[in-house]
Amino acid sequence: MIKQVLLLALPLLAAYNFATAQKSFKKSLSGITRVEIHSETSIELSKSSGNELVLAPNGLSDKEDEKASGLKPIYPGGTDNTGIGFKMEQKGATLILTDLQAHFNRSGLVIQLPSTVSLMLDCGSLGNAVINGWTAELEIKTNVGEINLVNVTGPITAHSSTGTIKVNFSQVNQTAPISIASSTGDIDVTLPESANASVELKSVIGGVFSAFDLVPARQDGLKPISGHKSIEGKINNGGVKISLRASTGNIYLRKK
Repeated sequence: MIKQVLLLALPLLAAYNFATAQKSFKKSLSGITRVEIHSETSIELSKSSGNELVLAPNGLSDKEDEKASGLKPIYPGGTDNTGIGFKMEQKGATLILTDLQAHFNRSGLVIQLPSTVSLMLDCGSLGNAVINGWTAELEIKTNVGEINLVNVTGPITAHSSTGTIKVNFSQVNQTAPISIASSTGDIDVTLPESANASVELKSVIGGVFSAFDLVPARQDGLKPISGHKSIEGKINNGGVKISLRASTGNIYLRKK
C-alpha cells in the first residue's frame, strides 16, 4: 500500500517542484527526435503531454547571490544560453543540454519531456535519477547515484558503477533489446506477468533471484549449477532480449 502511494505521489511531487522553482527553461521540440542531458546533480523526470522541454532547478536550488547583482555569471564549460546555467546546442535532430554548474551548486533538477523523443540522461558522478511514465527509448547512466525507473516500457540501456538500479515496467516494448547493468549495486526489476521476454541474468559474485521459472529441469535429473555463467530463460515463450548484469550486487527479477 505504501509503495502504491509513493508511485502515485511522484507526478504530484514533480508538479510541486515546478511550482516552487525560481525559474525554468522551455524549448520547443519541433524537429527534435533525441534529447541529451548532461548534469552532475540528481534529476526527476516525468512525461509531459505537450511538445516542449521544460527544465527547472528544484525549489531549493540556485538562490540569488545579492553580491552578483548586475553581473553576468561565466563558466569554464561554455556560455549559458538558457538562463539557468546550461549550455544548449542542436546537432541535426538532436538537442544537447550541458549543465555548466558544479554538483555542489545544485540541489536537483526537475524535467518534463514528451516521450515522443528518445532520451539520453547522464547524472554524472553523484546524481540520482528518478523517471516516471517514460515510454520511449531511454539511455541513462550514473556513477554513484541510484537509478529508479517507474512505469516504463523500454527500450532501455541503464548503467551505474556503484548505484542500485530499480526498474518497474508497465509493459515491455518489443522493438529493441533492454540492457541494465551495475558494477557493485543491486539490480531490481519488475515485469508484468504477461510480458514476453528472453532474459539473460548474470552476477559474478552476487546472487540471482527470480519470480519467473527460467531454468528448465534437466532430463538426466541433475541440478543445473550456474557458477559464473549466465542464466538464460524465456518468459511466455520469449520475446525481446532483457539483459541484467551485476558484478558484485544481487539481481532480483519480480513479476506483477
